[in-house]
Amino acid sequence: MTQNEFWAIIDRARQRAAPNREPAMLDALYGELVKLPTLKLSAWQNLQYAYMDLAHTPKLFAVAVLINSGSSDDRFLDFTAWLVMQGREVYEAALANPDSLAKADLPFDSAEWELCGSIADNAYTGKQYLALFEPDAPAGQLLRRHYPERTDLRTHVERICRDEALGRPFYPVGGDQDIEGLLLQWNICQCIFHSGISRYNEDFIPDRQAREELRTELAKGLAIQRSPAGENLKESLPQLWQKRTAWEEARAAEHPHPHRDRER
Repeated sequence: MTQNEFWAIIDRARQRAAPNREPAMLDALYGELVKLPTLKLSAWQNLQYAYMDLAHTPKLFAVAVLINSGSSDDRFLDFTAWLVMQGREVYEAALANPDSLAKADLPFDSAEWELCGSIADNAYTGKQYLALFEPDAPAGQLLRRHYPERTDLRTHVERICRDEALGRPFYPVGGDQDIEGLLLQWNICQCIFHSGISRYNEDFIPDRQAREELRTELAKGLAIQRSPAGENLKESLPQLWQKRTAWEEARAAEHPHPHRDRER
């Protein structure tokens, strides 16, 4: 997995996802990653974590505080996941000049994408679920014997495997007119439930030393601003401060304070 391949996968997902909506990006990225061989998926995850690690700089932490109205160790980790999901151009510009993020389409108070940070692990789980329903697998053979006429079998399998891998509750689709379809979906869920496959993949955790070596290698090709942010964010991040202020003013104009309305 090269750096170009890594960013190309994110670009393809971004083209399919609604802007700045983590659920849409999550689905689009899952669709790309679940198709990868396991070794390539693991390599993609290693690159994602390495890029997230490289974004741990004082000034980008200040950016996270400004964009999300505060931050912490865990929240900043989720912010770096969001940052990587913005694509290579935005990411590399932000490392070199954090204030450049003012030029991006920012989801103020919502730039913390925890689920995208663990998407490769979930895609690996999804691959294991899908393998249960291959034509030569017992569960796959069972479904095809019970529902030989269903042309939407693969569609239901892929949707339910995705939702189960992403930890979403099961909701049957198709309405109560298609009783057979509802039973089919329930049987798919039962096959997954009784498979014994865990959503927590200890064998998919990156090696710490390999992760550090990768991060060091990636850093050689990147301009990274590591200077402290300073106490005055207005001076340290002037463009971002101005954009945040304009956003707050626009939101206040759209949603006047209810107590002030009553006072009038």
